[in-house]
Amino acid sequence: MKNLFQNKFMIVLIVIAILLVGTTSFISALGYTSYVRNAIGIVLTPVQKGLNFVFDGFEDIFSSKEKYNELKKENEDLKQQLAENQEALANAELALQENETLKEFFGIKEEHLDCSFENAKITGRQSTTYTVLYTINKGTLHGLTPGMPVIDKYGVLGCISEVGLTWAKVTPLTEPDVSLGAVVERTGETGICSGSFTASKKGLCVLSYLSKNTNIEVGDRIITSDDSAMFPKGMLIGTVETIETDSLTREKIAYIKPAADLENVNTVMVITEFEAAYE
Repeated sequence: MKNLFQNKFMIVLIVIAILLVGTTSFISALGYTSYVRNAIGIVLTPVQKGLNFVFDGFEDIFSSKEKYNELKKENEDLKQQLAENQEALANAELALQENETLKEFFGIKEEHLDCSFENAKITGRQSTTYTVLYTINKGTLHGLTPGMPVIDKYGVLGCISEVGLTWAKVTPLTEPDVSLGAVVERTGETGICSGSFTASKKGLCVLSYLSKNTNIEVGDRIITSDDSAMFPKGMLIGTVETIETDSLTREKIAYIKPAADLENVNTVMVITEFEAAYE
């Protein structure tokens, strides 16, 4: 486009030059050469300045457009680079969080060398009036089967209740379908920790079948027992929040606050194998 405008102006200049040369030759033949030179100088000087101004103007316009296009492309490149950097930063932060979580799980692994673990991500939560379920991103392809225990970095979360090829459903220990052998860590007294419809609404599970003379106290830590067929022994279940006495049997019932973060859990470990399960 720039060359097209320049070519048109060159043609105009050539035509004007030819006309001036012809006119000059004719007038010179009549003996008025000096007058002709002065007249041409007077006429051409402002014309030349005007043409130079016009050409400079077009030069500036096209030069500015080229700079604009360059700046626009540079801006787009910077935006793309910024987006890539932000994505890389987000991935790095996610990897760091996962690394920190796995470090915390590693402490559990060191305490339970007899266990095999499969890490998984919570991909969904299903909550109804009667039940709560988690969905994880591992399944039979990863060796998972129903009944396998599931923990988070704090303690017992629940167990697998249903398995697909690349997914599984996890029922938390606060649900009525789950029960496991438990021990009061301070006293060594045993009982059964199970879910309850009423207690689950408060995010609690129930420790029952305690002896009548139990001295269980609020704040006691409850762990899995060594005769539990579902979990390895010594896994933290939770802490005693309240204690009640059954009005008929006079048995004491403890309500346990699970150690697992049932509300915000994102990463879990499935215990795929442990010695006690196969004794």
